[in-house]
Amino acid sequence: MQDLSFDFRDPVWEFNGVRFAVQLFTYENVYGLDADATSLVDSGPTCSLQCTQLTSAGGQERVTGEVSLKAVSEDRGTSFSIHARMDESIRCVKLVIRGVPSGEIVSLRETNRKAIPDTGLILRYPGGWRELPTPLVILQSQEGSYWYWRSLDTQVRGKRFVFLRKGDTLDVELIFDEAATKVRRAIDVPAWVVGTCDDPLPIVDCHRDHSERAHQLVPWDRRADVPDWAREISLIATIHCQHWTGYVFNDYAKVLETIEWLAGRVPAKRILAYLPGWEGRYYWQYGDYRPDPRMGGEHGFERLIQGARSIGARVMPMFGINVVNQGAPNYARWGAPAGHPPAGGKVDWDGSRLYHSGWSSVLNPGAPTWQNRLLAQIVGLIDRYGFDGVFLDISASWWNDRNHDVYDGTVQLIRRIREKHPQILVAGEGWYDAVGAVTPLVQSGHMDGPLVWHDQPYPSFFDRYARCFAHLCLGDPGRGSTGVHELGHNAVTHSPLRRGVIPTVAIVEDTLSKAPDGLLAILEDAKQYAKRFLSQPEG
Repeated sequence: MQDLSFDFRDPVWEFNGVRFAVQLFTYENVYGLDADATSLVDSGPTCSLQCTQLTSAGGQERVTGEVSLKAVSEDRGTSFSIHARMDESIRCVKLVIRGVPSGEIVSLRETNRKAIPDTGLILRYPGGWRELPTPLVILQSQEGSYWYWRSLDTQVRGKRFVFLRKGDTLDVELIFDEAATKVRRAIDVPAWVVGTCDDPLPIVDCHRDHSERAHQLVPWDRRADVPDWAREISLIATIHCQHWTGYVFNDYAKVLETIEWLAGRVPAKRILAYLPGWEGRYYWQYGDYRPDPRMGGEHGFERLIQGARSIGARVMPMFGINVVNQGAPNYARWGAPAGHPPAGGKVDWDGSRLYHSGWSSVLNPGAPTWQNRLLAQIVGLIDRYGFDGVFLDISASWWNDRNHDVYDGTVQLIRRIREKHPQILVAGEGWYDAVGAVTPLVQSGHMDGPLVWHDQPYPSFFDRYARCFAHLCLGDPGRGSTGVHELGHNAVTHSPLRRGVIPTVAIVEDTLSKAPDGLLAILEDAKQYAKRFLSQPEG
């Protein structure tokens, strides 16, 4: 973690046992409050802070600006609301809580606990994978009591929870980012709540209720965007098609044979076949979706969909919501106006040990040119072939784009798909509270050990609203192949058996012949899932 190399000399105030300071950030500099121009009125249950001048350069300079802060003592902690105004556009505001006891973070996504390193720790919201799925962080002190911090924002905007060691205690920074599309010279920071407790479960439940109201989350059994057939699924078969290099694991005819093999052992109505790489070279073809000639072309894909439907199984092809190949047809018209620099160094596609070769871009689904193109392709393919679900790759990705709101664009795209096809299941990758309002089924976890945060230890927050299945990088039960996924091999081949996680199996070219016993063990999980969790258990 990088930091300032000098003492910024923030004045510190105290209310209700909480010591706090405030900083403002523009695109030009960072500013503090001038203690000589600040007054604080403490009336017992509330306090009001008024500041009429700011400082910069660690107090060496004076700057025009004003800050109003209101703190309220509540049953569950102390809430802080902040308003600020300057002559520059304010991009974010930091509330610093001083003197917090040292301890460990609890209830994160892929672990029960996380120690705070000497170099500090940053936790970000919204995070669809390894970071925060909701703006709530809980710390257990070395003495055993709990501290918590949560934002009561009702919109998807960036938050950072930062933990810095200061001797035997911690400074906790609560940073609120304004949406880049709405940055102005004035800013209103939604309430931060800071508190302590002996049992964190009521705090989690309270925050869950806030998220449900804020993002209009609907419990799983009442969701209108879950087709009836999707409530009967107990097995998701990730049937890998074509790798980025062009290596074909399964063509359309073999995919259908695999579905039929599975349907001979699990009722077909329980099966959802998820098809990564169905359109041709995985990711390389992103932005130009159509059946691949090498795997059977239009007629082969049509026979696959019709054949699966004739036995009662369901099919869900994969689409990228934000990554495309810059070489796709007419990219300059629909991609360039919606894009960013080339997608950066995370994937070694070809074994060159170089993590980006410059062919792809990240596009914002809120950009009209890209949203319209993707919508037209998805809807046109559903019209033509009649598949049952749409998987939107990396749908939980979020960044603070100045041009278009990424979350709003994701919501708009999914709404427009479902307006054309109300019975389509729209699934996504990754999960945070608000995106869960539009993707009832998600591919989650990444290394697929503990899989996803809601097993550790608060399942009610996720399971109440959604279901997930194992990530694309799940290993197949034969040789641990991850198929089209860049991980290559993964020793983890099973997803855990619990209500929120639909049993998942990865299938590559030789899984059925090389690992029938491993496959059957996962199919047994699917039968047990149906008996334990679905409305119509196996007879």
